[in-house]
Amino acid sequence: MAENTAAKKILLSVLILAVALSSFYVLEFKAARSETRANSVVSAYSTGNPQIDFPGRIYLYVEGEDSISKSLRESLESELEKADMKVSVTDAVEEKYDSQTLLVNVSKHDGLYTPVYASSDLNILFFYTSTGEDTKYFEQFKEGNVTVAFVNTGFREGEKLIRGNMELQDSTTGIVSLKAYRKHLAEETAKKTVEQLQQQISVLP
Repeated sequence: MAENTAAKKILLSVLILAVALSSFYVLEFKAARSETRANSVVSAYSTGNPQIDFPGRIYLYVEGEDSISKSLRESLESELEKADMKVSVTDAVEEKYDSQTLLVNVSKHDGLYTPVYASSDLNILFFYTSTGEDTKYFEQFKEGNVTVAFVNTGFREGEKLIRGNMELQDSTTGIVSLKAYRKHLAEETAKKTVEQLQQQISVLP
């Protein structure tokens, strides 16, 4: 009888522990402190006198269906809407769009996750076109060609192209679920990306 009681207690303890551990991978909660650093290299090219509708309508494309890319897509949509943008999420890179467009790619994601400590090293490539055209540059930058030169073909005036590479490093200590940590990374990345975009758009050509 005593052995059965002890076995039941052990089984109950194991089940409680399993439920507690699984919650870190299913639920969203965070009681932790984060240190996040971002470094960006941004370049821009303009022709004529671009008339940019910002805030206004914008297409958003975030490449990838992994958890980080999905979270980043949601966070970027939210940050752009906070900037009074009307966002249209697209699931493919088109040759051209009928409005300004932001294309994003997570080029690197290295990290470590535990329920009490997490760290990440992200590299983000973003490309903006004020006219929705010249999306070919996004593909070229994505392939690692950092020496691509923006070229004025003479057919259009008033276009602004922005290309940015951002490295985000994060260290989070405390109780944090995996879902909450991914959301934290996405929100920080989205905030920095939109800030860079706004800064570059505000600069006259």
